[in-house]
Amino acid sequence: MTALALVIDNVSFDQPIHNPSEEANSEPRGSHTTPIDSESATIISTSQQTLPSSLQGTHHGVTLRSHNQQFIITASLKDLFDYYLSAAGEDSFEDIEKRILADLARQLSGDALDQVNEIWKNYLAYKTQLVQFDQQFPANSEERQVLEQLQFLQQRQMALIALQDQVLTPQVAEILFAFDRKLDQLTLEKAELLASDLTAEQKQQGLINLQAQLPIDALQGVRRNQQQQTLLLIDEDQTLTAQQKFQLRSEQVGAGAASRLQKLDEERNRWQQRIDDFKQQKKVLQNSGLASEEYLGSLDKLYTQHFAPSEQLRARALTSRDE
Repeated sequence: MTALALVIDNVSFDQPIHNPSEEANSEPRGSHTTPIDSESATIISTSQQTLPSSLQGTHHGVTLRSHNQQFIITASLKDLFDYYLSAAGEDSFEDIEKRILADLARQLSGDALDQVNEIWKNYLAYKTQLVQFDQQFPANSEERQVLEQLQFLQQRQMALIALQDQVLTPQVAEILFAFDRKLDQLTLEKAELLASDLTAEQKQQGLINLQAQLPIDALQGVRRNQQQQTLLLIDEDQTLTAQQKFQLRSEQVGAGAASRLQKLDEERNRWQQRIDDFKQQKKVLQNSGLASEEYLGSLDKLYTQHFAPSEQLRARALTSRDE
């Protein structure tokens, strides 16, 4: 979930209020890293061939169920929708909708399928109305004072819940958005706490109490984000030796993962060396005085000599700025 950071009195909160209109372009919880077991592989294999590149080799991991032809609504249905919608911009909406409807039909039938299709139609209408909602309730404004901003965000949250209830019905919206609503409410409570006149000690205790109320998914997300930020800093530190990076990474993710990251470093370095070598030879070719058509033919041969067919698209993207 891509989040919109809430900033009050120059304090940026690590547990932000989410921006619903951005969810279509973000990674839904538990989707891209869901492993595909052997039993599911056969079912998924055909649809995988037509998935956009960003979704290739992944699966949303959502299983839909019904009882007596009544669809059983769970929060994971939103993850299924957002999984396919995350390819917006890479794929046409028509193809995205076809995949969603095909997935729903693969898992359900009869009245249950009609019910979930109706929810999808309403969810799509909700996502469309979010564009106008965000224009009416822009989350950030430098013109508002601290307490004024907090009051506005509280009003915005109530309006968002009202919109969800109106378009999807209160019963469905409460299930689909339970996680987001809980997270946003805790974030607003945190902002209100930090903006209060309480002592530093009282605020610290209040933050501890709020942290204890976070959904387990949110707690895991915070820990993952902190860990990823630390790993990124280690990766970008050019003063560290390979052994120092290994040691610091081991402290974060264990020796096994640190070894895999070290191998990725080595592969990345080898790739960069190949790119640098290619650029040198390309520069020589550019200065050879060849006619345009002859130059392009020689350049294609140079790419073929240095890169495998599966590597050429990436290599051309990295080396074509001066062509």
